[in-house]
Amino acid sequence: MSDLEIAKILFDHERKQVLDVVVLREDFRFRCNRCGVFCCMLGGPIIKKIDLERMEDAGLNPSKFIKPAEHRFSQQRDIIGVLKQKDDGSCIFLNYDEAAEIYTCEIYEARPNVCRLYPFELLIERDEGVLRVIPCCNGLSMSTGEKVDRRFIEKHLLDVILESL
Repeated sequence: MSDLEIAKILFDHERKQVLDVVVLREDFRFRCNRCGVFCCMLGGPIIKKIDLERMEDAGLNPSKFIKPAEHRFSQQRDIIGVLKQKDDGSCIFLNYDEAAEIYTCEIYEARPNVCRLYPFELLIERDEGVLRVIPCCNGLSMSTGEKVDRRFIEKHLLDVILESL
């Protein structure tokens, strides 16, 4: 087990169900600071078919914000493309609210699954997945953060996990 592994998740792919969540680290906490530093400033994320459908349902026109995926993503399942970037390299939907001194996402409710899952990633192999942390996020291990336990995973990440099956 790596220090980055938070939980093991067992699936039933046919029924698209999570059978069990085994938390591997009880000491982990997370609270989003809405800093956008490592998630949204590093370019546009990959867009999968399910993301595209969610965005179209929200009334967004994909031709205005998606560009073809680079060759390194071409082997991944269901990749449609990537979100375009601003000149500074940040995601095109990232805005800075100067009054509140926080970053906001123009399409928060319709954002891609990779954004919904961040700062975690799910590595799936057959009927088991490993939920890992992406260690560069500023909101990780904050004492004021929410404990990343089974309840946290079920409340905040389960829908994204099920869409990934």
